[in-house]
Amino acid sequence: LAQDTTVRLEGNGRLGPAADEFRGTSAAYGYEGTPYSVMPSMIDLARITRDDVVFEPGCGDARVLIAAMKAGARRGLGVDIDPDLAEVSYAAVRSAGLQDKVEIRWGNALAVDMSNATVVFLFMGEPFNLIMRPLLWKQLPVGARVVSNDFAMGDWKPDRTVRVETPGRTYTLYLWTITEAIKRR
Repeated sequence: LAQDTTVRLEGNGRLGPAADEFRGTSAAYGYEGTPYSVMPSMIDLARITRDDVVFEPGCGDARVLIAAMKAGARRGLGVDIDPDLAEVSYAAVRSAGLQDKVEIRWGNALAVDMSNATVVFLFMGEPFNLIMRPLLWKQLPVGARVVSNDFAMGDWKPDRTVRVETPGRTYTLYLWTITEAIKRR
């Protein structure tokens, strides 16, 4: 595990001058938020419970994390590499009154310890998913669920695939569950 160098947003949720040179990077990463009409299917697919700890790398504006908390998850952690999006996420979490349940960080999500997470939401692209896959297998506990919006994980066969129709586009959602066999790979 790489050293966690992410920065936790607190207080007013502003990162300050240290983040200024990194601002405006979301365009470079192709940020696209999960449509609100797709989120209920993602939450249902994850089978959110009150014991769940949710992790979302590339949390964007935290809409999926907020939906997971409203569905009953116990805690959440979102990380975004774009400081502007991290600040937007923090503001959204505060506006929803969930700052005591959801932590937002700015930095590299690949450096975050996921061992307490029971649900991971992804919408970052298949190349990112393939980088995440061995980390998920190693760090997540048996029984943890991974839900990806639109992007598979190579030859890791999903437990379930759901298609969600929206005006102009179909989204494909994938669900994987961490098993003992996966942990031994």
